[in-house]
Amino acid sequence: MTGDPLLSISDLRTQFATDRGRVKAVDGVDLTVREGETVGLVGESGSGKSVTALSAMGLVDDPGEIVSGEVKLRSPELAEEFRSRRKNPGFVDGDVVDLTAAPEESLRAVRGGEMSMVFQDPMTSLNPALTVGEQVGESLRLHQYGGRKKDNWLNAVREILPKMGNDLDEQVVERAVEVLSEVGIPEPTTRVDEYPHEFSGGMRQRVLIAIALACRPGLLVADEPTTALDVTIQAQILDLINDLQDELGMSVLMITHDLGVVAETCDRVAVMYAGEIVEEGPVEEIFGNPSHPYTYTLLESIPTEEKERLTPIEGNVPDLIDMPDGCNFAPRCPWAKPECTEGDIPYLQHGPEGVDHRSKCVLDDFDTNEYGEDDALAAADHDVGEPLLETEGLKKHFSRADGLLDEWLGLDGASVKAVDGVDLTVYDGETLGLVGESGCGKSTTGRTLLRLLEPTEGRVVFAGDDLTDLGKDDLRKKRRDMQMIFQDPMSSLDPRMTVGQIVTEPLKIHDLPAEGSGDRSAREQRRERVTELLEAVGLDPNQRARYPHELSGGQRQRVGIARALAVDPDFIVADEPVSALDVSVQAQILNLMEDLQEEFGLTYLFIAHDLSVVRHICDRIAVMYLGEVVEVADTDELFADPKHPYTQALLSAIPEPDPTADTDDRVILEGDVPSPINPPSGCHFRTRCPQVIPPTDVDIDQEAYREVMNLRQRVESRNIDVEAVRAEAAAGPESGANTKAATDGGAPEDRRGTEDGGAPEDRRGTEDGGAPEDRREATDGGAADSAADTGVSSATTDTSGPTNADDDTVATLRERYFEHDLRGENRRVVDAALAALVEGDWETAESTLRERFESVCEREDPELGDEAHPAACHLYDAN
Repeated sequence: MTGDPLLSISDLRTQFATDRGRVKAVDGVDLTVREGETVGLVGESGSGKSVTALSAMGLVDDPGEIVSGEVKLRSPELAEEFRSRRKNPGFVDGDVVDLTAAPEESLRAVRGGEMSMVFQDPMTSLNPALTVGEQVGESLRLHQYGGRKKDNWLNAVREILPKMGNDLDEQVVERAVEVLSEVGIPEPTTRVDEYPHEFSGGMRQRVLIAIALACRPGLLVADEPTTALDVTIQAQILDLINDLQDELGMSVLMITHDLGVVAETCDRVAVMYAGEIVEEGPVEEIFGNPSHPYTYTLLESIPTEEKERLTPIEGNVPDLIDMPDGCNFAPRCPWAKPECTEGDIPYLQHGPEGVDHRSKCVLDDFDTNEYGEDDALAAADHDVGEPLLETEGLKKHFSRADGLLDEWLGLDGASVKAVDGVDLTVYDGETLGLVGESGCGKSTTGRTLLRLLEPTEGRVVFAGDDLTDLGKDDLRKKRRDMQMIFQDPMSSLDPRMTVGQIVTEPLKIHDLPAEGSGDRSAREQRRERVTELLEAVGLDPNQRARYPHELSGGQRQRVGIARALAVDPDFIVADEPVSALDVSVQAQILNLMEDLQEEFGLTYLFIAHDLSVVRHICDRIAVMYLGEVVEVADTDELFADPKHPYTQALLSAIPEPDPTADTDDRVILEGDVPSPINPPSGCHFRTRCPQVIPPTDVDIDQEAYREVMNLRQRVESRNIDVEAVRAEAAAGPESGANTKAATDGGAPEDRRGTEDGGAPEDRRGTEDGGAPEDRREATDGGAADSAADTGVSSATTDTSGPTNADDDTVATLRERYFEHDLRGENRRVVDAALAALVEGDWETAESTLRERFESVCEREDPELGDEAHPAACHLYDAN
């Protein structure tokens, strides 16, 4: 075990009162989180994961209540604090605090102090009206700087007035800046005054983590902290949480449905189903020896390289009001026996001696060879024919003008270049995957192909017809052959229409079936067609009278697919059709789409960000980045030999559902996708590319050159707080070891840290590990050259040149932005640019760096060739 128990949950039961009865969301949960360990809580939606965490923190709102059980937190500091405030508090026993018995006032001291929570969606969790500094400061004020004040008018005025002036207490500001720096927010001294909408999705999640960690809690509850993030940003956040856990020694309760995340981050795993923990044990045991049928079938639902066809879990999570007798999973279990539906189900121990691996199942083991024999047969190969759809130079730009007058006067500013010159070919009968991070233009491309959005430029040729030339009537007729499956069925299905009406609607729009096509009326034929479609997508025709809210997520997506199939199309754009679904339901939908493709001869454009899903269902894959396609290849070839550095990073970031997998060589991309309003020149990926190409006449290590390019981007965007660095340099090395800017999402380092991982060097220290040299000596072994080696250009070396304080600021800037060696001319040019920054001459700094370090990647646009496996990257120009 990692350490002593920190959080202990015993027989916890949380219920919600409804008109239909009591919902047993958490039904007898026992769970322990020890000091320093990470425990994963996994299961399908509705299994009770989040309610368990909310119950532990006393955050369950009406009509919910904790009806029984205990939640105990071991904290000597809190126990002593409560004893000092209250005489003989009944909820404190030694060093242990009973959270279920503690009053709300005491729970407020726990939440944000000893226990903190990171929620799933940062945009809804952060207050849009407050700066991030104020939101971090709120937790600090409550727990460390003054505590909670009484609710009265005077304190309300005192609370509001500082916020109106944006003037946080100096100590709180300093601590907020420090915390933001720890979680990898660049230039925290300036960004502390920005609002949540000014941050990217990944940075907003970092702000939430900063708020949670501001008071150094012993336990962090992370509720789906990466679900809303791209795989590359997810890798950054998970890496950050792991680093902070190592640094702070805290425990983590990781709630997620992503088994790959669990495998890579957790020490132990608890699997929940219908309000109960059905299996718990070390992560290696759970993945290597799953002992509950639910755990095994959940793992079997994950798309992997070896599986030709997925084996989904049949059925749905039971109604938590009317639970089945015995095992809750028995109605869906392939190995269920009569004794599974009777009485209480015991926990049995599994695994080697000394390992606590328990499973709530009457079976000692079960024959996995019996599972999936009927449904998991290899999918038949489908024929791929001639090109069905082709795009040439497709562009979709969105104007930023407020109205027609602004457009006419040319006041619209730069447009949003969502799709910026896409060439694609989709062959008849194939599934082409379109992948990339959020904001790269995938969904806009799909909608523009169907002319749901009007293209700005380019051609879309479908079955020989140029869709961009078609009029409204001709386009409507053509849409019979082209349909779309949307990402979120709950928002794309009309809540006021029944399932039957939703599926019938496209038949009515396109006047199908045609008049005189049979002896029966059109209404009867449409009803029969709806029945066929519902059966084809695996729904009971008796569900035609239900409304979308009465269906599960998977059933709603099946309705969306049936609607798309209603007019018998040839081509379907599937826009993230499984991203909102649990892994078991996802497997059902993927199998269904493959079956329908085989039955109806469909062609798919499958848009997704989950590359494991894309690998399973797609014949070819096109990778998009910032409005452009950067690589296209057959699926197997792309995964075996990715060419473009962006593709390599995407594939590297996929979480492996295997705790023994080696992830040391994972590529963690720096920063976020740039704005499509003003995309970078040349290769759009160059601002984040770990393989950006240095000039041929510059001898520099790749890692150091990436840091130079990061510095250039900061200089060009004026995103360096020179005054804060100047103050830091003046305060000396003890001023705060954790304020080194994190440009890649990593954990902070000592600001005096070396560039090669050694011990901190003298601020005048060498670049090659030797004794500290005088700053006036030549860095490359030549004669002393004061102007060059102090980093000051010849234009600034007059008698009123930089002071020692300026030299210290230059050194601090270099130490802040560089971890790798810079030698000789590279060091002198960088120092010259930094000296110009210190003097406030941004233009000189920018031009100095550009003249020395300009890359072919920023001068020239890479072209996507027409070979079998093209990649738009200058690394392949010579080939």
